Amino acid sequence: MMTTDEDHANHAAPREAAQRTSLRAEVFSEPKRGWQFSVVGNIGLLAEPLLGLISSRECPGHVLVETLERVPAWVAEGRVLVSGFHSPLEQQVLRSLLRRDGRAVKVLARGMSRYRPSPDERAALAAARLLVLTAFAPAVQRITRDNALARNRLVAALAMELCVL
Repeated sequence: MMTTDEDHANHAAPREAAQRTSLRAEVFSEPKRGWQFSVVGNIGLLAEPLLGLISSRECPGHVLVETLERVPAWVAEGRVLVSGFHSPLEQQVLRSLLRRDGRAVKVLARGMSRYRPSPDERAALAAARLLVLTAFAPAVQRITRDNALARNRLVAALAMELCVL
């Protein structure tokens, strides 16, 4: 758990949090912003300039292809993507990103209690290339429209740049 004002201001994380591979969620708070998250993974990724990705569930095929063509460049530039990675396009981007050893922050639209990482996500968590976070209580188990909208607002708030498709 983060405790000092300096840690909060820099989004810095304890060294052991960046190296941890356990799926036990920890609480991360930023009182200055009024945020409290449950997190799993490398919290140090929040210190990076994040590129937000929000897409519709119904993106046309050419948008999917064009977006997936950008993933190698994002990885080469060292960009960290932040998204819910819930829509089909976002899921494809996450798979492509993680298979290229890219880095990501996955924001859940529900509590952490039922989160089960895919094999690619588990490998990225172990390599400190992924952070999974949620602002929802563990009891929130279903993704609703309101939860998804709140998650997307959080993605936009965390991102330095935002790509909406």
